[in-house]
Amino acid sequence: MSRKKTRSNDADSGGPRVIPQIPVNKFLEHVEARAWTDAEKELDIIRQKSDNSQWSRGYVKALEGLMLTYRTNDDKYIFLPKVLASRTEETIGSLKKEFSEFAANELHGEYDRGYFKALDDYLTLLGNTKSAQTPAETPPPQQATLDQSTTSTDQDK
Repeated sequence: MSRKKTRSNDADSGGPRVIPQIPVNKFLEHVEARAWTDAEKELDIIRQKSDNSQWSRGYVKALEGLMLTYRTNDDKYIFLPKVLASRTEETIGSLKKEFSEFAANELHGEYDRGYFKALDDYLTLLGNTKSAQTPAETPPPQQATLDQSTTSTDQDK
């Protein structure tokens, strides 16, 4: 009799998937500023500090994709920049809601949920940047984890 694969007995689970949020925030800010060398350095830090779970690999791959999308002028990577061209709160909010739902939906695999969580974090940063232009400011996400109730001990690193 085979055991059903679940989060509690998954071979690569090792607890919640944790990506250090400070380097992620710096990475996203560098991508927005088109500071590619600094973004690459932060991405290397993120790769080194992330575990080797499917969720983390999806998260890192989404960050790599974001940088590629904004770094290249090739039309095949145009979807996200084109959708976000106006950067209205409505557009950002709509995409954030969609990516957040995908990241939380257990019908999607671990890799996909990590991937969509990274996009959700990116849109959170964009929303916060947009909100910074208005009086009400929302703090950035504290930790990118599969289980949002878990906090990180490496926030100062």
